[in-house]
Amino acid sequence: TEYVITIDADGQHRLQDVTTLYRTIKKFDADMVVGRRQFIKKNLYREVGKVIIRMIANILIPMEIHDINSGMKIYVTTLVKKYLSLCPNSMAFSDIITLVFLNQRHLVKECPIQVLPRESGKSTITTKTAMITILELVHIVVLFNPGRIFLPLSFFFLLFSVIWGTPILFSGEGVSTGTLFLFLTGLILFFLGLIAEQLALIRKNQAIDQ
Repeated sequence: TEYVITIDADGQHRLQDVTTLYRTIKKFDADMVVGRRQFIKKNLYREVGKVIIRMIANILIPMEIHDINSGMKIYVTTLVKKYLSLCPNSMAFSDIITLVFLNQRHLVKECPIQVLPRESGKSTITTKTAMITILELVHIVVLFNPGRIFLPLSFFFLLFSVIWGTPILFSGEGVSTGTLFLFLTGLILFFLGLIAEQLALIRKNQAIDQ
């Protein structure tokens, strides 16, 4: 089929909303539409966790999507098949594939859907799964755009070495050990970022071409 849809298996999603997602993806000629959940019972612990995860996600991958954890999404089938091999088994497919689409600059839209009380099962979201989610976010960024992690760290250490070492240098005491350590750390991170960019390009091309 031209599109593929995922829904959760606990009975929370309404099949009527499939039509809503379909109309939205056709209207905007989008590559993905995320069903933004409405009228869902709030759990303070989970909501705080989602806010933290989304803040980290926004730093690593700029996005305008509010409910990346929603299990109800519609995708262009050819793109899903293209990126399927990049999705690890340690995290929900619908979460990771959303991050991949966003990182690859595909058009991702959001539309409201309603959710029903869970019919069976219970949530598997825990502190452990939240940490795994953050780790997978880093993995996705390292795969597609490692410079977004390495280069800011490199510039931070280089700048800090200048701030740290300039007063000591002008006082006539020469270059301190701490300044050299910070400067070399910044250089190492910079060159690691360049190498990671090349490896990421090779790995991404190999995965997509499979």
